[in-house]
Amino acid sequence: MIRNFTYLTLFCAASMMLIVGGVLLTKIPLIAQIIMISCGLIGGIVCFVSLIRMLVKQEKN
Repeated sequence: MIRNFTYLTLFCAASMMLIVGGVLLTKIPLIAQIIMISCGLIGGIVCFVSLIRMLVKQEKN
C-alpha cells in the first residue's frame, strides 16, 4: 500500500512539474507548452482522484 502511495505521489509531482515547465519555458513553441500543461492537468486530476480513492479504501479497512 505504501509503495502504491509513493508512486502516486511521484506521479503527482511529475504532473505538477509539467504544468510549471509549460508555464515557465517560454522559448519552446506554443503547441509544446499547451501539450505540457494539458498532460500535467490530466495527470494531476487522475493522480488526485486515485489518491483519494486509495485513502478512502484504506480507511474502510
